[in-house]
Amino acid sequence: MLASPEFLFRVEQDPAGVAPHTAYRISDLELASRISFFLWSSIPDDELLDTAIRGELHKPRVLEKQVRRMSADARSRNLVNNFAEQWLYLRNLDLLTPDLRLFPDFDDNLRQAFRKETELFFESVMREDRSVLDLLKANYTYLNERLAKHYGIPNVYGSRFRRVALANDSERGGSRR
Repeated sequence: MLASPEFLFRVEQDPAGVAPHTAYRISDLELASRISFFLWSSIPDDELLDTAIRGELHKPRVLEKQVRRMSADARSRNLVNNFAEQWLYLRNLDLLTPDLRLFPDFDDNLRQAFRKETELFFESVMREDRSVLDLLKANYTYLNERLAKHYGIPNVYGSRFRRVALANDSERGGSRR
């Protein structure tokens, strides 16, 4: 039982009688489950379940309201962490060490600052409902003094991370076009 994929993973199967690679409508309960596991990495709460049971979740206005509510909830931090760790490979940061002859000041504090910068940046795009394109072209990042010094960005002091606007000619940001 412990080795069964159905026990270890959340498995979704296509309904019986649906041809492979065919689009089909999912139920409101399935939609609630998918939204909840995506945003919270957890089961739906009572409000989302009740909305799905009433058959209202598929309505665009209701769906948007629920997604905005769930995104504002602290549990949506799981999306930030999972996105950064899986899609941006932050979980591999602990396995990498740059050439210390080229980067003599590198240490675990700097490694963790890289992680925090990325998480805060992605979270800002998500929470501010910004375009996904901002992941590539934003003109800001999140820095503390240590990371700003590493990047050569002046006037950032202290250990607290804060949003820092990047100069138009900065190599750190995306395209300014």
